[in-house]
Amino acid sequence: MKHSRLRIVIGLCLLMFTGTLLGQTNLTIKGMGFFENRSLKQRLAFLQDLEPDQPATLDAALLEDSAFLLIEQLRRDGYLQPTVEAVLTKSGDDTRRVSWTSPYTIQLEAYVVADEVAFRLEPGPLAYYEEVIIDGVSAIPVETLQRYFVPGGVLFQTRSAKVFTWENFDRRIGRVLQTLETMGYRDAQVVEREAAHNAETGAVDVSLRFEPGPRHYLGSLIHVVRKDGVESEASIPVDSDTLLTRFWERDQRSFYRNEAFVAGYPDAQISLEQISADESEDGETKTVDLRIIADWGEPVTLGAVHFQGDDGTRSKFLRKRLDLEQGEPLNRLEVDRARRRMMGLGIFRNVSTDYEPDTGAERDVVYALEPGLRQELKLLGGWGSYEQARAGFNWEHRNIFGRAHSYQVNAKQSLKATRGEVRYSIPQFLGSGISLYTNAEYNRREELTFDRSNRGVSVGAAFTTFGGLRLSSEYGISREEADRKDGSSFEARDTATVASLRFRVGYDQRDNVLAPSSGWSAYSDLKIANRVLGGGVDFQKLEMGGSYHFALTDTIIMHLGLRGGVIHTAGDTVTNIPFNERFFLGGENTMRGYREGEASPLDLAGDQIGAETYSMLNLELEQRVFSRFSAIVFLDSVLHARDDFTGETELLYSVGLGLRYQTAIGPVRLEYGHNLNPRREDPDGTLHFSIGFPF
Repeated sequence: MKHSRLRIVIGLCLLMFTGTLLGQTNLTIKGMGFFENRSLKQRLAFLQDLEPDQPATLDAALLEDSAFLLIEQLRRDGYLQPTVEAVLTKSGDDTRRVSWTSPYTIQLEAYVVADEVAFRLEPGPLAYYEEVIIDGVSAIPVETLQRYFVPGGVLFQTRSAKVFTWENFDRRIGRVLQTLETMGYRDAQVVEREAAHNAETGAVDVSLRFEPGPRHYLGSLIHVVRKDGVESEASIPVDSDTLLTRFWERDQRSFYRNEAFVAGYPDAQISLEQISADESEDGETKTVDLRIIADWGEPVTLGAVHFQGDDGTRSKFLRKRLDLEQGEPLNRLEVDRARRRMMGLGIFRNVSTDYEPDTGAERDVVYALEPGLRQELKLLGGWGSYEQARAGFNWEHRNIFGRAHSYQVNAKQSLKATRGEVRYSIPQFLGSGISLYTNAEYNRREELTFDRSNRGVSVGAAFTTFGGLRLSSEYGISREEADRKDGSSFEARDTATVASLRFRVGYDQRDNVLAPSSGWSAYSDLKIANRVLGGGVDFQKLEMGGSYHFALTDTIIMHLGLRGGVIHTAGDTVTNIPFNERFFLGGENTMRGYREGEASPLDLAGDQIGAETYSMLNLELEQRVFSRFSAIVFLDSVLHARDDFTGETELLYSVGLGLRYQTAIGPVRLEYGHNLNPRREDPDGTLHFSIGFPF
């Protein structure tokens, strides 16, 4: 069985790998390493609209365009003096060598055609910020100004983290000016700028001098409304310390324009006029009196609503998602909210809005729909210290029946577990923000001292707010089985039919879900199983937890995780709490001194029997060493009980060290946890290799 699983995992991994190697068979790129060469080749294929796994037509235009694109990409990556060499092969042995440098110039005659081309890239030294000197800005600390050009937050800065390009140089100057603008220095400008590039080493010394000008404050504000041929004027109270910035002006325009939009005046125009300005004698401040003029224009009513660009989605279905009534005042805010609701269906790449005609007392709304990808296959892969290699796929079919319904098929196989799942979803049920789903799944997993399996179905509803709050509830029924090596020393229900109601609440305010450095999250998961619902057991299972992340210093981040759980039954524990429902802690994301499920209560034979109650604390200090590389020290602790906290409890501790490398799918982690108070059956420690943030 294990050998067959190994073959399945290896086969899926090979499919994932070879599936990314498709490209033009007669075009190669060398010089930047395997992965970067492949990435550049794929980018060329996309920009040149080339068919994958097919030979390209190598005429002079395509060759020249490819050389230009490669040079520009290298420059955008910080290689300011790249060279692109090409070996052109024609009719087998007829070859020609061509070279392009920056600035780009055409090298090939219009009639040149090749059968094969091999590009070799010579990027030259990487340009990087060596020294940055900024004068003239006293309102922002020097250290903060430096961070606009050379990022901080790490012990050591590599050259790749300080890459200089002319584009990012301009952007970073713009960010300094934007920051000064938000502080009221709206006349700030750069009066001197220099970037001296050492062509041999790549080092760039930057020298900048800013003139911030006076700080602008708002003196008085007059609000003028022109509506239906009548003009009214009112004075708006203003705080004396209100900074006059372009962002403040933008917010005022938006506020007064939205006021007109809600009333059905979609052509409203907002303008600001300066009444007077008084600059202080020292030139440090300027007080400005303003008049904000709201010209509402003429009222407009809503005509018909049209949809264009996607015949595969039923217009009747879309209309039910819109709170727009013909003959009502045309509210542009509601029109845009309807556009966002359609985007929230998950079946459109983009939805844009237009009005027909552009003017007039009645106008139709036209939604231009750009269909998204309706069928998608994703190959999945990963590694965990316990399951080791795991691979699988995710197949999704969207917009079934033209109603935005979708189904997903997920399959994963590792050396320890098999998982399959089919899910059918209905978004925005009856025009609400609630999504309905039904789910069928099968799981089988080899634990340390027993095997577990479950198969079941569930139906539920989920709701997510824009603020990050997630709510869901579901009914499920499943068959749970545990195959224990020796169940004589601990009585529990190994086989059970569990029918339950489940309620979940989650709130996430972290800055980055994959690699958080600030913010917090919290969740609660309540499962109520009862015979009345169709099962054979009665119990309640509650888990709650959260995490908090914050910076201790410029380079050190504290991560704190806390969670706990309890299973309770009013009846007999042995007959009402299935063995699979007990808590089995341990592993790369809980107690890192133990393997998966190993940090749980033990029976007399030393086998894991799980806990009915637990509380766990995870503490981490992360030291950012390089931009993507960190070292961590951690403490994991769990207090658990085989029954409940009124009986015998057990406290376990693990401390350890780890290394992390940040990737697009989360951190790659190598961690060792050492157990401070191991039991007789416990290891001294465990080494984990995994992907993803632990909590």
